[in-house]
Amino acid sequence: MGVGASSSGGRQDRRKAATRAKILAAAEELFDDRGYADTSIEDISESADVAVRTIYMHFPTKAAIMLAYFDRWVDAFSLEVQHRPVSEPVVESVREALLAMERAGWVDRVENEAVRIHPIAEHLDSGAPDIAGHILQRWMREMMVLVQDFRVRGDYPAGSLEPQARATAVFASWIAAMSVARQRALAEGGVTIEQVDSAGLTVLTHLVSGKL
Repeated sequence: MGVGASSSGGRQDRRKAATRAKILAAAEELFDDRGYADTSIEDISESADVAVRTIYMHFPTKAAIMLAYFDRWVDAFSLEVQHRPVSEPVVESVREALLAMERAGWVDRVENEAVRIHPIAEHLDSGAPDIAGHILQRWMREMMVLVQDFRVRGDYPAGSLEPQARATAVFASWIAAMSVARQRALAEGGVTIEQVDSAGLTVLTHLVSGKL
């Protein structure tokens, strides 16, 4: 009886995880196609082929769906950065981490094709303050994870701020990419993934060049 109950619980957990993943995938596609503001919970329900009440069992709000994707992205990106050698220039680490994210399927697009900027960027300078607050707090926590990783793996003297500087540079590349992408999207109506990545890397290059 105990084994049967455990097996049943495992199946139930897998079903819940599968449903959650389906909701996230449907929402992300709709956010990309229509934009965050023009996507409703009902739209997500229809696209994911689940009931509206099922969505609310997993996510209390539409914002929670978007932020769940953001949190997963940050987790994956941070791990890719942690896979890079600490001795490597941070610009190269970020570039290689982005390429690894693309290979892992986080970027699904035709090369050089203009896309709608992710709604996360829209909420950095407008929208609900609680969303921007979540983004900032999430990145602050992740920077501390990176600082600890760099400190453990690097040969830094006691009290060195270099691990902190390196982690801050990783965040700076992301915030720069989002900012530039937002400006381009507003001015030109669209932006390519190449422009987003290039903007972040270019700004990061300037930051670490010592010429500013």
